[in-house]
Amino acid sequence: MYDDKLALHKPFRICVLGYSRLTRLSREVVAELPKTPDLEYIVFDSSLDERQDECIVTARRMGCEVFVAGPAAAVRFSNYYSYPLVAYQIKDIDYLQAIKKALDQGYTHIGITRYLYSPAANLDLYTNITGATLTELIYAEIPQMYEIAKHSDCDVLIGNQMTQEAAAAAKKPSLLLYAGKETIREACLKAGELARSLYTTRRNRAIAEAVLSSAQLGIVVTDTGGNVEFFNETMQNYTGISLTEASGQPLEGLFPNLPLRQFMKSPLIQNDSYHLINTTMMRCIFHKIRVGQRDCGVLMTFHPNPHNRKKDREQHTGVGSVYYLDKVTAHSQAMSRVVNQCNQISPVAFPTALIGPSGSGREELAHCLHNASRRAKKPCLTLNCAAIDEENAVRILYGYNYGKNATDGLLFNASGGSLIIKNLGLAGPRLQEILLQALTKHQFFQPGMNEPITFDILFFLVASPEEYRRIRPDLRRALAILRVTVPPLCERREDICDLFKSYVSQLLPSKQAQKLTPEMERLLTSYRYPGNVIELRAISTRYAVLLQNAAHQTARYRYNLLLDAIGRQTLQDDIYSRYPALTQRPITDTAGFRAGLALLHDLYACTYQELADQLALSRTTLWRLLHDKVPEKET
Repeated sequence: MYDDKLALHKPFRICVLGYSRLTRLSREVVAELPKTPDLEYIVFDSSLDERQDECIVTARRMGCEVFVAGPAAAVRFSNYYSYPLVAYQIKDIDYLQAIKKALDQGYTHIGITRYLYSPAANLDLYTNITGATLTELIYAEIPQMYEIAKHSDCDVLIGNQMTQEAAAAAKKPSLLLYAGKETIREACLKAGELARSLYTTRRNRAIAEAVLSSAQLGIVVTDTGGNVEFFNETMQNYTGISLTEASGQPLEGLFPNLPLRQFMKSPLIQNDSYHLINTTMMRCIFHKIRVGQRDCGVLMTFHPNPHNRKKDREQHTGVGSVYYLDKVTAHSQAMSRVVNQCNQISPVAFPTALIGPSGSGREELAHCLHNASRRAKKPCLTLNCAAIDEENAVRILYGYNYGKNATDGLLFNASGGSLIIKNLGLAGPRLQEILLQALTKHQFFQPGMNEPITFDILFFLVASPEEYRRIRPDLRRALAILRVTVPPLCERREDICDLFKSYVSQLLPSKQAQKLTPEMERLLTSYRYPGNVIELRAISTRYAVLLQNAAHQTARYRYNLLLDAIGRQTLQDDIYSRYPALTQRPITDTAGFRAGLALLHDLYACTYQELADQLALSRTTLWRLLHDKVPEKET
């Protein structure tokens, strides 16, 4: 729906391409459409030749951005132009209705006309359903259609408006394939929504470009090949590189020390690390741009580190406390044990390994341990080993002098506080050796220094069990004097509902939005969450967005929204993986089959007939399986 107050001064113009009688019909439909100030429809009498080109050129000059056309005209349009197009939708039911009408009128030999480049009709299907004798008549140009109509031995012709005119000229009966005005009206309304959607997309793009350009952070966007597509004004000021110099250039040519290619090859979506940019140490955040499952480039933000110069060391302030152990949701026994263990070890300053699956909250617990220790007012930094290449490992961790500028490394900045290490399995030998030296000797010294640099850092390692086993033994022992095993979310079922409500409340503070029925709680706790807490947070966000835009919020409606937020197919696949008997043939585990079937029946509220169809079983076989009466040869 649009808002009159937000209507544009100039309406969106939509061009409807017709031909002969279709043009007149289109004008009648356009005259009957609801009047809206933001839409204007212009009807042109077009065809399948150069006349169509003339109409399109004129329409574009008039400001038309979206086009509407019949199937044949749409095919030619798509071959020559890339403008947004809505074609009249011709469906199997349209063919079947026209064929039945022809049969009812006594015709026995029916001709189905089709433009040469239009999709072919499924005549075999129509013949099997109706029993009619059908002949496909294909034309490439308008005059050819008149010749076909004249010489065809069919009793009646079924097709578009052009077919009707050719049949009339040959004095033969004809039937219109699609539902006339209703089909045109539906296409025009879709074109209107498409025009509004295009405007919204372009407006959002313009806003994004304006925000990126005027941001106080340095921002760079690259394509999948690592070439610069966007280089905002702030980044130009930081680097002294103009937009003309940067556009289209490989990022590694401008900043060789940035590990862009390494990041693009990694499975990570985002990483956060420190790099030297034009003699200034900056915090660099890399984020992959994704559309669906396809990587489309990388967006990078550059934050000058205010604590990277010696003269600023006295002004150093830590990250504000955000995570607290007493705020952790721990109704389950598994998580309650973890919190109790963390409370016991928080006063002890020994390197601690938090072992658990990705997304289980390992890094958040590390922050909680930091904030529960005497180091709470000092920084708690994260070292992402996947984002550091071997060449820059020494400079990033220890810092260095560059002319008159002195840059502190990550270890110096973390001194007095804590350092969370993640993706250690992707660290190179040099980086591993530096970490081992920092853990065992707590200092760094090289020729030219007046005195060694001493580190006072509490180390936290976050890793999956598989990654933990792959770490070199001496480094693993040094990092895991204490160990905390973080359970996956599927082992904390008692925590799921409260976590969900907590995440939803951050977006929708109303109590109604956070209310869960018993059915919704069952649905939430039935899914196994392979992405753990991160996936639950994403589901909660999707649910909040869907609920915020909902017209009503009944219990059943909210249940269906939650089902959509989890993903109906995702949940179904999860149930199938837990109960393989549902898809295995022959069925030998009848108990597992019945348990899985009961869960599907409860969560999806579907009938047993629907379940039988879904599982490719007859209803009789399903009934016997439910009552344990299936003969062995049937299962």
